[in-house]
Formats: sequence, C-alpha cells, structure tokens
Amino acid sequence: MYSNHAKSSRSHLRLRMATRKRGLWTYIKTILFLIVLITILVNIWFVLNELLKANDSSNNYSYDHLGNRHQFNDNDHEDQSNQAQSTMVVEVLSSRSNASVTINGKVVLQATSDKERGIHIVVINQYTGAVMAIRKFDTYAGRADDLMIQFLDMISDDRILCFTILDEGTFSIRKPARQKLMMLGSMYSLTIKWRDMWAMIIAKNGPHYAESRSLSPKLDKWGKPCKVSAKIQMKTNQGRRCNWPKNDENRRRAQFCDQYEGYGQLCACNNPTPIDFPSPALTNNRVSNVPVAVIASNRPYYLYRMLRSLLSAKGAVKSTVSVFIDGFFDEPLAVCKLFNIRAVQHKPISQRNGRIAQHYKASLSASFDLHPEAKYLIIVEEDLDIAVDFFSYFSQTLTLIDDKDIYCVSAWNDQGYMHSSNDPTQLYRVETMPGLGWMLKRSLFKQELEPHWPGPEALFDWDMWMRTTYMRKGRECVIPDVSRTFHFGSQGVNMNNYFQDAYFTTHKLNTDANAVLKNVENLRKDNYEKLIHKLIKKATVLNHTMSPCHSDFIPNTTDITYVIYIRMTKVNDYETWLQIAKCWKLWDLDVRGFHKAMWRLWMKKNPIFIVGYPVSPYASHKPTSVKPIFIKAPTKPPKKT
Repeated sequence: MYSNHAKSSRSHLRLRMATRKRGLWTYIKTILFLIVLITILVNIWFVLNELLKANDSSNNYSYDHLGNRHQFNDNDHEDQSNQAQSTMVVEVLSSRSNASVTINGKVVLQATSDKERGIHIVVINQYTGAVMAIRKFDTYAGRADDLMIQFLDMISDDRILCFTILDEGTFSIRKPARQKLMMLGSMYSLTIKWRDMWAMIIAKNGPHYAESRSLSPKLDKWGKPCKVSAKIQMKTNQGRRCNWPKNDENRRRAQFCDQYEGYGQLCACNNPTPIDFPSPALTNNRVSNVPVAVIASNRPYYLYRMLRSLLSAKGAVKSTVSVFIDGFFDEPLAVCKLFNIRAVQHKPISQRNGRIAQHYKASLSASFDLHPEAKYLIIVEEDLDIAVDFFSYFSQTLTLIDDKDIYCVSAWNDQGYMHSSNDPTQLYRVETMPGLGWMLKRSLFKQELEPHWPGPEALFDWDMWMRTTYMRKGRECVIPDVSRTFHFGSQGVNMNNYFQDAYFTTHKLNTDANAVLKNVENLRKDNYEKLIHKLIKKATVLNHTMSPCHSDFIPNTTDITYVIYIRMTKVNDYETWLQIAKCWKLWDLDVRGFHKAMWRLWMKKNPIFIVGYPVSPYASHKPTSVKPIFIKAPTKPPKKT
C-alpha cells in the first residue's frame, strides 16, 4: 500500500514539472515572437521614412558617371571630402620586343607582336583606377599620327594617360602630333627619333608624373628598354558629377561614360552630344519595315560613329536596326546599349577573311530569322558613314530589286570619287557587287547564297565569291553616281592607313537630303540599253591621238557628254582600262563598276563613257576614223629566284 502511494506521488511530481516546462517554453516563444514583430515594424518604419525623404528631394539630384543618383545638399560634399584617398602605382615599359603597362602589379597592356608596333596609349580612370581605353597607333607606317591626335582630343581632362613604344614609333610621326604630345606635357616628343624607346605617364591637362627615353645608338640598333613608374593619388568623387537632367538617356550615358573613354563630347558635362534624337520623317518611306543589319567586330569607336550617322539619316527606324558582333566584346555591346539598339553576339568561326565570311553568313541568316516577314534586308558595316538620304535612296530604288536581272541595290560607287562623280540623282547598272551598304532579297539569300556559302575552311573574301559569274548569273547591281556611304575605317583585316588614304579618303558622299532619283524606270534592263545607246551615239568623241593621262585630254567644259574607245580584244582584256584608272586616280586594284565593257563616270564636271572595242555592244558607235586607245601596262620585273 505504501508502495502504491509513493508511486502516485512521484507521478504527480513529474506531471507538475512537465506542466511548468511547457509553460516556460510558451512564455519564451511569446517573447521571441514579440521581438521579431517589433523588429519587422521598426524596419518597415525605417524604409517608409527613407522613401519619404527620397520623395521630398526627388527633383534635386543628378547622375554621376556611375549612374548613381546624388542629392544636392551640404552633407553630400562634406561626406565626399572626408573619404580617404587611395593611391595606385602605375608602371610603363617601352622596348623593342615588349611594351607593357601595369596598375598595382596587374598587367593591363602586354604588346609583343610585330603587328603591335607603334605607340600604345592606355587611359585610366583617375577616380577608380580602372582602364577605360587601350589604343595602338602604328606611327611607323604613316598617317596613324593624325588618328592619335583625334583620339587624344576626344579624351576627357584629368584622365591618366600612359604612353609606350613597341619596336618603332617615330618614323612617320609628324610635327603636329609631336607638338600635341608636347602640349600634353612631354619633354621628349619633339626630339625622339628612329628606334628610340619612350615611356610617359601624365594626366590630360594635369600633372606630368613620369617620362623617360632611351636613345638609339645608331640606325641599325634600338634604344635600351626604358621604364617609368608613378605613385598616383586617386581623386575622390567630389567634383565628379555632371548635372545632366534626370532621364533614361542620361542614365545610359552615365553608365557608359564611367567605363569607356575616347568619345569626346558624348561624356561632356556641358552640352553633351545627344544619343536619343528623332530621325527626320521620310515621305512615302517604302523601307520603314526593312530590317537593317550592322556587321560589327571589336571596333567600338567605329561602331559609335556609324550608328550616329545611321540613326540621324532621314527615315531611320531604330527598332529595325540590329548590330551583329563577331565575338564577345564588352565595349561594342556597351555602344549598342548606349543607343538602345539590339545587339547579337556570337562565337567567331575560322580566321581572317574566312572569319569575316562566316560572320556575314551568320548575321544575314539571323537577320531574316529575327524578321520572318521581311522580304528584303539592308546591310551596312561598322566603318561606314551614312548619307542623310540613305533610306530615301533605298526607298526610291526598292521597285527595281525584284527584277529577275537585278542582283542587288548598293549605296556605293567604286569609282565615285570627288573628281569622278557629280550627280546625286543619277543611277547606273554594273556587273560587279559593290557592297558597302546594300539591299538584299530574302529569296536570293535563302535559295542561292545561304545554301552555297563558303565553309569555314575557305579563307577568301565573301564579296569576291558573290561577284563570281557562277553566283551572279548575269545579274547586275544598281548603284548611284554619288555614293550614299563613306568608308572611314583605316584599321581592319584588309585595311591599313595607306590603303584607306589611297583609295577611300577622297570618295564623295551625298549631302543632299532631298535628292530625287531621276528616271528610275530607265534602270530596267531594256530601258537602260536604249538609254545608253542613245547617250553614246550623241556623245562627243575625245581626241584619241592624245594620251588619256594628259591633263588636257578632257576639255575644261561643263555637262558635255564625251566618249572614249579603248582597245579590248576580249571580255577580260582590261590592260588599257587599268592604266587609265591609275592615271585618273580611280579604283585600279581590280576591275569594277563596268556594264558590258563600258564605264560611266564624270571628269571635270563632264559625263564620260569609256567603251571597250570591239567587245562592247556600244562599240558599234565608234567612227571608223577613230583608232581605239591602247596603253600598255608596265612590265613587271622578273621574280628573284
């Protein structure tokens, strides 16, 4: 009995203890819940309070180059001035075989290849220490010094500039470029010479941090490597802000300008270049829905210039423009985002000209895929200026492109130089495919070009392939007398400063926004033949006893149509034509811009016909007394064995 009582007491004791524990745990959970609830309420109050503060000052802020919003108040400047300034150590090396720039031990430029010869410039953000631009100028080969001056002029004040020479960088650097470097603070720019090494660190229109040169002992020797270094105090954000109005355009501007340099007035605090601008309306715009493919690589400065001119052209529609970038490069993509333009990047395939050809094919295929309803496509490249009437030109010629005998409509005239083109309302038919701004039919691409496009193993030019008789099939392209594009790019796989200067710089670009093409229907095949026969029949025959290369060969008249007959014993006999093209300073590297062994152009403000005899059908108009002109090509020296 005692045992049962004891067991009962112990049971009651355990029950009371369990009850107390449950009560204590309930109490603890209640306290924890209250703490969490109070925390949530405090945070909500804090967020609402900050939002109210922001709302009260919503009209009193601007964007800095980071895209961050700043309020104008006294504490803002006080807080910024109290920020601890940091430093960066910059080192620059110049030598025959290695040019480098390092920032705090990190290599940001390493140039060792012969193809990288010349002056290298690295632009550094004075606030963050980030690299904003790296450019190379081959000032050995010539004409690159002008480009260097242009680039330096486009750099914002106070940016840190590092200069270094790899191999040789002075042979073709002329006085204006030397003076420009002197004005920036260089002590040696006027005297550095052949194969000297040179390195410099400065702030544009600011401190001169370090400079050194190493003299070449004699013509066949290079100067010893020279190296400079500087410990630079980075600036705070104070004074960094531009008071640009609050809008999406300036948000994009701020994000871009904090990362990249060399775009001049785009990033200026006062009167920056607009990036959103309405295109002038084009009446009866037949190409408003035609997509535009911009073929691009890693040349962001070119792309920026090209997009500005494209979007400024009369009748431009931004939503139809897509930029296709060959590779995954940040800066060209940032340029597209700056203009709010669609960009497509893809992995490069093949190399050199083969890579360009594969990039073109991928871009054209993607363009028609992105616009399945499009019957046509306009193609331009990143190194072209666009005439103000570019879209008007294609709108007026659109009716021609569906003719079975038309291969393309191009905005470029291979022979359209300042001295050899004159009439922006005139059109020609040519048997070559000019490119450089052209319109393509979907049916032609999908049925003929895309299925037979050369593969990655083919390293030749895509446009040369398109010009072959096998692909062209007797069809022709329509071109203007005065081009609607201008090729400005001097750097590329098939381009250098000399080539650009010799064959592209003096091309004419139309500036008449309201040019109305005359007699477009005359470009139909039968109509064109009647027109050409009529014009040549009535043309004045020039003096064939005088050399076409003589300055008086073409009279000093105006608007008198002349004709020349040159010897062409077979279709591909271009010996005389190429010599005339050379002395007239036309395109003479191969044969372009002809129609049935006949060329049309202007000289001394007179329309000229050059007719091949006897192969051209227009040779029938040659007077019997006139002997066709023949100019023998210079004999090439024998190859050394």
